[in-house]
Amino acid sequence: MTHEHEPGAEAEGGPENDQSLPDAADSPVHATAEESDAPPWPQGEEEGPVVRILVVQMGHCFRTSGATGTPGGQEFVKAVADACIKELQRPGLPGRENWRLRIIKADEPLEQYAGDAFVAFHCDGSTRPDARGASVGYRNALGQSLAQEWKHAYERHGWSGGFRKDNYTENLEKYYGTRKAVEAGNPRAFIAECGFLTNRGDKALLTGPGGVDRVVRALFEVLGI
Repeated sequence: MTHEHEPGAEAEGGPENDQSLPDAADSPVHATAEESDAPPWPQGEEEGPVVRILVVQMGHCFRTSGATGTPGGQEFVKAVADACIKELQRPGLPGRENWRLRIIKADEPLEQYAGDAFVAFHCDGSTRPDARGASVGYRNALGQSLAQEWKHAYERHGWSGGFRKDNYTENLEKYYGTRKAVEAGNPRAFIAECGFLTNRGDKALLTGPGGVDRVVRALFEVLGI
């Protein structure tokens, strides 16, 4: 995610704009996801199943001014949110009874970020068509662990566009969505830039057959569903 800083953007909900800085295409794209030493998902010691809440934020939705995201990005993340609902409702899906899903738009009150896991889905963009690769951002070791697991699962489900270095811009690390999640007591939070819609190869992976499902099933896999 290669965000340009916009004066006053915090009033719009955060500094993100999903547009590349001039040197974004020179940032490293890794062929495989990086390993993490962050702690694994905690195992509950309570008797019976533990019901957890997954908060999925549709990046930039439903803004019409300010930081509105890369063209086509809002439509993609809306499709991801719809796929999350359908996937959780799919008959016979193991582990689904342990999770509840909350879909939120770009600008929501702090209490909407509370839960047990948070992910903000976005698509990146650049004025340079050769800029490509997915990336993740997080604020702590818990967010890092979930983000790294998602990257590995995203690859297993067919993402071949590579990955940019985690938090390779300051704004990605300080993304307001992950900050609000942590403030709301939901520290296992990350932002997923699923790829560049302005790159031909990434766009084909994102919008072609199975592109949306790849994003969602990678997430559900690492959550144990």
